[in-house]
Amino acid sequence: MLNTILLIIIPFIALLLPEIIIRGHLGAIAWISNYPTQFMVSYAILFGLINTLYVLPRRIYAAGGVLAAALLATGGFVSHQKLMLRGEPLLPWDFRIGKEALNISQHFEYFNSVPASLFIVTCLLIAAMGIGFRLIPKENYRFPQKFSTALLSLALVLILVQPVSLQKAFSLELIAWNQKANYTVNGMALSFILNANANRLAVQEPELYQKSTIKNIVYQEKPAADTTNSGFAPNIIVVMSEAFWDPTVMEGISFSEDPLPYFHSLQQSYTSGVVLTPVYGGGTANTEFEVLTGFSTQFFPQGTTPYVQYVHKPLEALPAILKSQGYKTTAIHTYHDWFYRRNSVYQYLGFDRFISQESFVNPEYHGNYIRDTELARKILYVMQQTSQSDFIFAVSMQAHGPYSSDENPNAAIKVNGDLQPETKAILENYTNIIADVDKSLELLIECARLIKEPTMVVFLGDHLPLLGNDMDVYREAGYIRDDFAYDDYWKKYSTPILVWDNFSTPGQDLRLSANFLGSYILGHSMKTGSTLTGFLSTLYAQDSAVLTPEQYRHHENLSTEDCAKYALLQYDCLIGNEYVYKFNPLNKPIVNHKFVLGHGPVVVNNVLYPDNNMLEIQGMDFCQNHVVYVNDSPVDTEFVDGTLLKAALPVADLNSDEALFVQVKLTDHWENIITESEVYTVIRPLSVS
Repeated sequence: MLNTILLIIIPFIALLLPEIIIRGHLGAIAWISNYPTQFMVSYAILFGLINTLYVLPRRIYAAGGVLAAALLATGGFVSHQKLMLRGEPLLPWDFRIGKEALNISQHFEYFNSVPASLFIVTCLLIAAMGIGFRLIPKENYRFPQKFSTALLSLALVLILVQPVSLQKAFSLELIAWNQKANYTVNGMALSFILNANANRLAVQEPELYQKSTIKNIVYQEKPAADTTNSGFAPNIIVVMSEAFWDPTVMEGISFSEDPLPYFHSLQQSYTSGVVLTPVYGGGTANTEFEVLTGFSTQFFPQGTTPYVQYVHKPLEALPAILKSQGYKTTAIHTYHDWFYRRNSVYQYLGFDRFISQESFVNPEYHGNYIRDTELARKILYVMQQTSQSDFIFAVSMQAHGPYSSDENPNAAIKVNGDLQPETKAILENYTNIIADVDKSLELLIECARLIKEPTMVVFLGDHLPLLGNDMDVYREAGYIRDDFAYDDYWKKYSTPILVWDNFSTPGQDLRLSANFLGSYILGHSMKTGSTLTGFLSTLYAQDSAVLTPEQYRHHENLSTEDCAKYALLQYDCLIGNEYVYKFNPLNKPIVNHKFVLGHGPVVVNNVLYPDNNMLEIQGMDFCQNHVVYVNDSPVDTEFVDGTLLKAALPVADLNSDEALFVQVKLTDHWENIITESEVYTVIRPLSVS
């Protein structure tokens, strides 16, 4: 009898705990009542999953069931926090960027008190249950009966989690375009499985995908007027500014002074507008992906990160296109090189090098992140070091959240409006951060004016800032009222964009999706593009440069036919058979084997012995993070400047007459080598020994 009770009750607890944490106890009860099919299917899956352990002795089985419940409760807690912060719950593909999420989460100070309390209570209950299991009486172990039950449970799981049978048999719907609604209807466990199944089948082959269809798109589309000029090669600088947004657009909110005076001054006389990004509050890599490739994340399941899941081969992206036309292509980011796999992805996109925070020398920080003025200086430095035209794609970090909910009495800019004290403090702290970002833009543009070369600077935000839990600032200010209204969708996902150059007539108003920006840049700089960018340029010329989620597409000019062609081209280039390169074989992208991390291979020119205990390493492009290795072992290293390092000689080598093998290496947060010098062989001078 006790075994039967455990068989039934443990899966029920494991299912109910995360739903209570996410919804509250009344919400969990309402879910069971309103969606009984989803509840029963979820329960059946967990029943089968947990009871595969039934073959074990009773106490071990019960402990395993409690562990499963604890893991699901933890998942419920994480999902609730992510939902409050980002507007979407925990998704299967989040685990592929686990180290990114853990690294960023270190900087978040606030957790919602209610789910946190529930989580603590849950942990205490589970601990109490674990102790209680010691009191569970031992059973008269009967292997045949227990094995058959476990085997049937396993069979139940394998049948239910099949993508086709699960959805069709129970008329379940994966609400991929709105994961918040998906989890509300299907519950956490079932939604997670449905998403995992969808991810396994992600980006299914379009119905009309075949070589002849791609051929028709390539040859039958009427391209926009050819305005390319092979003799004109302006420097192209794209700055994707972290969480950059203009808070002065909110009605009813005033500021003691203009937080963006320089940005606003350029808006008056240069091309500017709004760009529709695919993410809110985070997920910079997805906006990057759209800008650099011309592909759209709207053709993927919501919540995916293409840098993680799909970019595993060379692509005809913006840097690759410009590199083929003589440009030096550089990516710069003031954060870790491994974040979102950029250290691998950027090579596939055609960059020559990627300079990450590890390669900055004595950078100035603003809070947890490198100040954006440092990024501006690095861009200008890179431009000065090259003789050819530059394409520089720079991603900042200074304005990354969280933004403190504690009032800063020293804040230069004060916010006025009908806001709660904590909400007002969040907006005020964010506003003062972007006021400093505005200064970095001024530094970049004013220095670019002095460069006697045609130069173009594109400055845009990657997504809206995460201003409070559940968009508190936006809601209290009345800026966003309805999660599903199209106007509010635009407000939530659009950011400012500014285009400055010294070679054209300014003043155009921009309104486009991030995936159209690359083709716009090519057109504005009069450079040749790819089949995809040509297709997008044609749509742009037809005022069809906005691609939204499917439920909003009727609000824009992009036709269903053109959207289908777009999806076919994207599938062919990214996932399919690359038929497009059968018709344009010279455009097929190849791996850039000369890609380097950092400024390039570090050079050691000489190694000196000032005394017995010390080495002086003379060279080029040193930074604080470089470490000297002697005989392949790291030693204490002192950074003096970009040309000199000092290193303590290992004790084992102090009295040795053997040659020393000296090398300088730069590693990242995970001890992966970014750059390393050639090995320099040193013979100890007789006068030193």
